[in-house]
Formats: sequence, structure tokens, C-alpha cells
Amino acid sequence: MNTIVIKIWNGESKYLKWILYLPLLIFTLIFKLGIRLRDICYAKGILKTVETDIYIISVGNIKIGGTGKTSIVERLAMVLKNKGLNPGIVTRGYKRKKKGTFAVDPENDKPLDVGDEPFILAKSTKVPVLVSDKKYEAVWLGTKDFKIDVAIIDDGFQTRNIKKDMEIVIINEDFSSKNNNLFPLGPYREPFDSLKRANTILIKKDSHIINTDFLTLDVPKYCFRYKPAYIYNLKHNMIGHYNILKGKKVLAFSGLGDNESFFKTVEGLGCVIIKTLSFPDHHRYSYKDIKRISKNKDVDFIVTTAKDAVKIANFHIPDNLFYLAVEIEIEKEEELMENILSKINTYKMFTAYSH
Repeated sequence: MNTIVIKIWNGESKYLKWILYLPLLIFTLIFKLGIRLRDICYAKGILKTVETDIYIISVGNIKIGGTGKTSIVERLAMVLKNKGLNPGIVTRGYKRKKKGTFAVDPENDKPLDVGDEPFILAKSTKVPVLVSDKKYEAVWLGTKDFKIDVAIIDDGFQTRNIKKDMEIVIINEDFSSKNNNLFPLGPYREPFDSLKRANTILIKKDSHIINTDFLTLDVPKYCFRYKPAYIYNLKHNMIGHYNILKGKKVLAFSGLGDNESFFKTVEGLGCVIIKTLSFPDHHRYSYKDIKRISKNKDVDFIVTTAKDAVKIANFHIPDNLFYLAVEIEIEKEEELMENILSKINTYKMFTAYSH
């Protein structure tokens, strides 16, 4: 997302906001009208949803930017796989070069071709990752070629043309200002009342939540947080404990939907951040970018994310460049997963009986 727009959302460019307020307001009202018309069309059956033969779980949000969807999808896929199910992950593959509907091959595909998040998910989970602009086609490919019995749709809350059995919505307000407007006047993709479609809500701990109306919804709610796991040296393929960053001078860079959240995580490790470099989400790094990163000789470590690391691995990178691996910790995770597994088992029994 454009840096100027984010500054307007966060109240950092007040004069620019007032200059652009009227056109932004007009487009916001048009956007809101479009959402309401879409909702009515689906409610009345004017727009149809595709039904599938497998259980569909959506993981999404109502806000533009990073909320941790992919990490939740990764965790969910691995738990379901360990429980004996055959899950598949369905994703759009934003900014990918490869067209059409396909499964990611992490051994032969490249992040730029298939999308950085699909590539990371395929490599880390070892489950089928199906990519398509038309997500129902990706589900069909997964059932046909990989015999998946559960599909997890990454960023699926706004996907309305597939019948979903479970809607998990993530609330993460780390980089929000007091702005709960719809796009483009604010950072929200849907109004807060859209959360009534959710079956389960995951809330990032320490979020600065503006609108708390959703807390009254009668659905299970769970808190989660990110915690550092280890650091990994890209040049020498060495793993290390993140404690070695303590007291050291660090340059941190990332290309995420929420770069500030990553920088806070790095700073929380006790290092001294000398400089940060923010790139757009899904950024394609160039030789010029790597040169800009590498020229900072007054730092002990250069730290980035695993998502960014896969996109710079083929460049000539400095010896002191590491990525920080993080893992997700969900409070009452066992209860959440048992709830999901129970719903899947009930669905399977019902469909077996009805057939």
C-alpha cells in the first residue's frame, strides 16, 4: 500500500488528508455501497456460491495490511496434517508471475513466480498449496489431484462465491490510528458489522482496538501472539539463538503489510536499532535494494523476515544478514483445534450419511 495513504490513515499527514478528504470520502461511500449491494445479492441468491464436497475453512480479516493470516494458516494446516487429515491451502498468490491455477512445487518453483507466501507455506507445511485468482478452481484442483479433505483459504473472508463451513477472522490493530473508516478514507475492507459472519475470532494480544462491538458476538474468541524462535544466517546457512542480538547495533528491513510491528519485535530482543528500511508488502527486491541494505557498515547485524529472506537468497548478500524466524502462540490452542476438528468430523459424518 502507498506510504502516503498509510500516513493519511494514521493521521501523520493531516494537511494532505484535508486536501484529499472530499474525493476520498466520495470513493469511500461508493465502496461502502458496493459492499452493501454485494451482501444483499448474496443474501437474496442473486449471486451464487459454489458448494464443494470438502470442509472449507476461511482465515481472513476486515483490514488492509498484515494481520498474521498466513501464520495462522500455516499453524492450522500443520495441526490438521498431524491429526491425520489431508489439508490443502488455497491462496491467491499476490504479485506472482505464473498465471492460471496450479499447485506450488517448492523444490522447483521460485517465490517471484508463484508468490512469496505460497512458496513459504508449501516449504514449511509440506501440504498442497493451490494458487488461483479463482479460489474455487484451486479447491477443485486440490480435491482432484491431491485428494485433499479440508481446504484452508488464506485471506478468504471477502471470498463470497464459495460456501465456507468455518470463518476465522483475525483482529490485529498494532499499526492502527483512531481511524475505523472504510477504504480509501481508512484501512478497512469491510464494516465492523461484517464480523457477524465469523464463527471464530482471533485477537492479537496487546492490540489497540478501537471498535470493540465485535466482543459482544456470541462466537469463540482466542488471543494469540508472535514470539521469536531463532535467527538464521542466509550466507552460511547457520541457525542461532536470537539472544546474540542483545545489545548489538542492528539494521532491520522488511516488506510487509505492517513493517512497524516487525521492527518492534526486533527491538524487543534488546538490540539497538540504528536504522530501519521499510519496503511495500510483497516487494520484489532489486540489486539496487540489496546495495542500499548492504552499504550500512556501522551495524553488527542486518535482520529481516523469513518472507523477505526467500526473495533475496539469490543475491550477493552480506555475511551479517540474518532472518528472524517467529512462531505463533495461541492461548487455549488445544481448545481451538478440538473445536475445529469436531466441526470437521461432524461435517464428514453428515456428508457420509447424506450420500
